[in-house]
Amino acid sequence: MAVIVARSMPMRNFTAAADLADPAATGEHMKQKLHDALITIATPLLNPGETPAATGRARVGKVSIARNAALAAASMLLSGGTVGVYAMNKAYYVLLTSERLLLLEPHWLTSRPTAKVLGDIPRPLLSIEDVKRSVMTSVTLSISGEDKGLLLKYPTFDREGAELLLKAFGVAPSLTN
Repeated sequence: MAVIVARSMPMRNFTAAADLADPAATGEHMKQKLHDALITIATPLLNPGETPAATGRARVGKVSIARNAALAAASMLLSGGTVGVYAMNKAYYVLLTSERLLLLEPHWLTSRPTAKVLGDIPRPLLSIEDVKRSVMTSVTLSISGEDKGLLLKYPTFDREGAELLLKAFGVAPSLTN
C-alpha cells in the first residue's frame, strides 16, 4: 500500500505587482531590444559621421508613383475598402540615417536584424509621397528620378517607427491622414 504524504506549501500572493508583467511595458522593452540590436548590427555599415535618425520594421513593396492614387482608389472602391493594391514582401528592418535609407533582412529563424543590406537609397533622393493611417501606417516614399517608389507598411505594434520616419523627414503629424 502506498502512503501519500501531503506537504504544506506556503501560499504566495500571485497578484503582487512584481509577479505580473505589464504587457505594454514588455512590448516596449522588446521594441527597445530590437532597436538596440538594429543599431548594433548597422553601426559597422555606417559611414564616418553618419548617424541613425529612425528605425523600425515594415513590410516593403514597390509602387508606381504616377498611378498610385488612381489604382488605390479603384481597388478600395471595388473591394469595399477591404483589399489593398500592393503585393507586399516580408517585413524588413528600416534604418534611416543622416545620409541614406537602409533595408536590412531579418534572420530567417529569430527575426532579429542581420547585416545583410537589401536596399541602400541615398536620403537626398527620397521624399514622402503619401501617408495613410489605419490598422497599419503606410508611408509611400518617392525616389527622385525613378517612376517607382517604396511603400513601407508599419504594423500597429511598430507605429512609432513610422512616426520616427515621418519626423526625420520633417512631416508634421497634422498634415498626414
